[in-house]
Amino acid sequence: MLQSLHIKNFRGFRDLKIEPLKRVNLIIGQNNTGKTGVLEALTLLLWEPSPASCGNLPNMFRSAGQGDWDETFWKWLFYNKSLMRNVEISGSFDNQKEFGMVLQPNQKPMNSHNSLLPNLIYVEDIATFRCYTTAVRSGPGPHNARFKPAIFSTHPSDPTQNALKYNRVILKRRRKQVERMLREIEPRLETVEALQTELPNHQQTSLIYADLGLSEMIPVTQLGQGFNRLLDIYSEVVASDAKALVIDELENGLHHSVLPTIWKGLLLAAKEVDVQIFATTHSWECVLAADQAAREGENYDLALIRLDRVKDDIKATVIDENSLTTAKELHWEMR
Repeated sequence: MLQSLHIKNFRGFRDLKIEPLKRVNLIIGQNNTGKTGVLEALTLLLWEPSPASCGNLPNMFRSAGQGDWDETFWKWLFYNKSLMRNVEISGSFDNQKEFGMVLQPNQKPMNSHNSLLPNLIYVEDIATFRCYTTAVRSGPGPHNARFKPAIFSTHPSDPTQNALKYNRVILKRRRKQVERMLREIEPRLETVEALQTELPNHQQTSLIYADLGLSEMIPVTQLGQGFNRLLDIYSEVVASDAKALVIDELENGLHHSVLPTIWKGLLLAAKEVDVQIFATTHSWECVLAADQAAREGENYDLALIRLDRVKDDIKATVIDENSLTTAKELHWEMR
């Protein structure tokens, strides 16, 4: 499990360190304090090292459009848009050495037809890298295979793609595991299947259906926002063997009434499939639902991370269980 996160010269972060991290980490803060930036940093740190690690980042969490990504995205990855300093993103887990990755600015002229896509270097020991640049080791590090992330942005999921994802769960013979977790949310559930259906134009498509003991199976799209979001998350985590779950604006598109269900399901997944969760929210109801779910567990394993802009920098404060209790009692503004 990731114990700490250190971000330097990335986005609006001159030098940000977040620790201690817990099994479930919920990031809050006002607009423009870097909540999504933390998720981007985590994605770069934990993805399997490849040129695509950076190349897939535009439009993942925020829209970079289809135009000039140099202007709308790449140069904004560097603190104050300065191409004079490397980005460093590092972390430690299970009390091992701090591993990390470095983004080196591509110094090509702005009028060049070539992209400013940064160069990526993955480092097994970030402290050594800072002292001796010859210690750089490119390529997969041992942490990546053990800490693969599953990414969920604010973009709505596609029912057909969800069915294909669920088929991967079935092929890996892990359907019963997903169904068992979903049964905690919908006790009537007997089974979930991805079935071929015919569209009005006679084309075939795949959709997910659930058996609730009724006269016929029903599309899961009819089972509400909470059930569908959890099915999507469970399927991705189980099918890809992800060990980190990264979710931007968890409450997006959800009514506040389903948030307790969502958090109950997320904490169940954290325990059932041994996954660490990182999520952002603007919603106080989402914070309260996460806190309630964490208190119902055997151990309170929730870290509430507040980001605040201090002059030209951003600082992180980790709010523990007792501080959150006081904040609720005194009605402090925490978002």
